[in-house]
Amino acid sequence: MRKIIFGALLLTAFTIQTKAQSVTAEAKAEVTSQLTISLNPGTALNFGKVAVSVGSPGTCSLSTINVATVSGGVNTIPSTTSNAILNLTGIAGSNYAISLPLNATVTRVGGSETMTVDNLKARPNSIGSDALIGTLNANTGSDSFTVGGQLNVIANQVNGIYIGTFNISVAYN
Repeated sequence: MRKIIFGALLLTAFTIQTKAQSVTAEAKAEVTSQLTISLNPGTALNFGKVAVSVGSPGTCSLSTINVATVSGGVNTIPSTTSNAILNLTGIAGSNYAISLPLNATVTRVGGSETMTVDNLKARPNSIGSDALIGTLNANTGSDSFTVGGQLNVIANQVNGIYIGTFNISVAYN
């Protein structure tokens, strides 16, 4: 009886092995240009010179087309304002998405006083209005966008030059 069971098991194992099949699968990938972003040399989000009334906070907003407006106790002083201008290159005709931070902090040079910049907005050249999406040129694979935002000035803000940085990222959409 033992010989019959062993023989049946051996036959089953042999049968399973002979029914095995193989197939060739295909692997595929496409390497493309990475989307790159760079700050246009000499550009920065610059709110210019502002003055704040004693005891009265306010804001200075800079639109994505470089128009400054103030509110509260903030007044503009004739000076140069500018938008940050960022240049993109990548796959021609591709859509992209812009990610801006919720806010940024600027700190007084030589001091520890700060102000907050928020309500950041972008204006892709390909769209022509405020948006967080754009399209790279179908021929050149390039586009640019400007950044505007709002500077929040507290009452009795200490005089000085305030500087800070913020991160902007872009990705194919």
